[in-house]
Parts: sequence; C-alpha cells; structure tokens
Amino acid sequence: MHSRFQIYKHLLLLLTLTTILSGCAGTAKQEQSAFYPPLPSPPRIQYLTSFSGPTDLAGKTDFSDFILGDEKKDSSLINKPYGVAIHNGVIYVVDIRGPGYALFDLKNKKFDIIYGSFSGKMKKPINITIDKDGTKYITDTGRSLVLVYDKDNKFVKIIGDGKAFKPSDLVILDNRLFITDIKNHRIVVLDKNTGELLNTIGSTGSEEGQLFYPTNLALGPNNHLYVSETGNFRVQELTLDGQFVKSFGKVGTGLGQFARPKGIAIDRKGNMHVVDAAFENVQIINSEGKLMMFYGEPGSDRANINLPTGITIDYDNVDYFRQYAKPGFELEYIILVASQFGHSKVNVFGLGKMKGMDYGDDHPAE
Repeated sequence: MHSRFQIYKHLLLLLTLTTILSGCAGTAKQEQSAFYPPLPSPPRIQYLTSFSGPTDLAGKTDFSDFILGDEKKDSSLINKPYGVAIHNGVIYVVDIRGPGYALFDLKNKKFDIIYGSFSGKMKKPINITIDKDGTKYITDTGRSLVLVYDKDNKFVKIIGDGKAFKPSDLVILDNRLFITDIKNHRIVVLDKNTGELLNTIGSTGSEEGQLFYPTNLALGPNNHLYVSETGNFRVQELTLDGQFVKSFGKVGTGLGQFARPKGIAIDRKGNMHVVDAAFENVQIINSEGKLMMFYGEPGSDRANINLPTGITIDYDNVDYFRQYAKPGFELEYIILVASQFGHSKVNVFGLGKMKGMDYGDDHPAE
C-alpha cells in the first residue's frame, strides 16, 4: 500500500512537471513576441516575463513539496499585490492580502515572504520604497504607519503615530521622506532619521496645487514630485516645496485621459509611465504632456495586466532580463507592473529599440 502510494506520488510529480515544462515552452514563444506597437511597426516596449509565485524562479523550491501538498504552499503565492520594486537583483512585491511583501531573488533563485511580527506586523501594506542602502519603507494604510525594514528584511522601526496621516506611497530624497496622505489629501514631508514633520504639501480640492486622493508618488530627474490623483483623474507636477508646475490628463476615455490613475514612474528623460486601473494599461507621457504611446491590456495571457496598480522603472538590473528579449531588441530599462487579478501578478516589460529600425524623433527612449 505504501509503495503504491509512493509510485502514485512520483507519477503525479512527473506528469505535473511535464505539463509545467511544456507550458513554459509555449509561453516562452509568446513572451518573445509581445511587442507594443506590434511588428512590423518599430517596437518600443516588449513584454519579457512574469512573476506570481515561487515556480517562476527556476531551482528555488522543491517541486514535490510544492505540488504534493507542502504546508507552505498556500502561503507562497501572491494574492493581491499593489506596490512593486527591485533592488540588487531582488524583486519586492507588496501583498495586501498576505499581508506582507514577497521577495523574488533573481540572483540566488529563492523566494520568500516577509510578514513582520509584533510592532513590525503588516495589516494592509500598499507600497514599498527602497533606499540606496537597501532599507525598505512600507506604507501601511491599515495601520496608518510607515514600517521600516533593513537590508536583511529585519524590522527597524515605525514612522507615525497611527493617527496623523494615512500613507499610500513614499519617495526619498536625501534625508527627507515625501509621503502621500490619502486621509487628509496632502503630501507629508518628514525627516528620514527622526520622523519629525518638516512640511505639508497641498490641501483638499481640485484646483492647481490642491489634491484629492493622492494615491501614488514619483520623483523626476528634475527633482520635482509627480503625484497621481485618483480622485482628480490627473497627474500633477509639483516642486519640492509644493509649488504647482504642471497638470497632466483629465477624466475621460480618450488618449492621454484617465479614469483611475494609480502607479506612476518617471524615466531618466522625464517620460512618465502612468498606470490606469480602469483602462488596464500604462500610458507614456513626455514632460510636455504629449502622449507617446500606451502598452498592456487585460486578458488571460501571461502578458496581460488586470487591474494594474504599482509600477517601477529600473536601469540597474537589466542584465537579469536580457535573456527574454527578442534577438535584436536592445533594452534600455525594465518596467515592472503589478496586477491585482489575472494570471500574472507582476509583469516585466522592457523599453528599447529594435536594431536596424528607424524610430524617428518621438521614440520614448530617445
């Protein structure tokens, strides 16, 4: 009886592995051909790969334990991500329903989830921002706090008292933390080391410089703040002391308009990548407000994004993803987009140019 059960386990494992491997072979072809815009137009964005759980990292887990009922199986899958970041070869994904943040270690082919405990326990983590030294700042709207973890994912401290603000996103500049406060419709500026309140930016409203549900935040190469307002259907550009510079987009279904703007990322040339959770795509808008292109769409394929939220642009970890690029497509940077539903929880796209093609002057990489 025992031996027959062992044989059954091995047969099941073999069958499942065969299915997984054949599925990977099928998706590899698809990953190589997902371009925006599609060929024969000169492609600007390529879908590269996806990460949703430990099986997306080769050699990082025991397949027999994962497939045949290891007790950690249910806890090793991302449920409902929001924020995403990458640092030193590790992708970090905040899981609202975890609740915690997952680690995809590309260098060591390992997967882990950090939940925190006691003072560092997460309730509803939304976004993650990583400082140059690897320190992580987690905005937790459930606790109305910012939770700080060190480079080794050990809890360090909390920022806030649980009442003064409800943090949604955060950017770091020198010794200052700029935090979106969705409760009071403003940006709170704190001292990074002491947590002391230095300034507040914005007030409730829809006029220039005012904010209404400022959801996500990014820092441009010009050291200006870019804040996406889900309530005002726009992105505003502000100086570090809160002076209004420019507004991008308005409510609508046309090109360059928004229905539910959320994650925002700025590349080194000042081009904005803005996630729209309602349109389920990402729009690229240049510093002058011109729509350059959009990419991504909802669906059931690995390349699709479904209810997307967070986005990040990265130049430092491109080498980990060159293997997924179609021959001749030269990557400049990668883009990670988190989706709360669908097959893929984190999609990795690459911006670049196909060697030998003419892009003119309006290519986002120029």
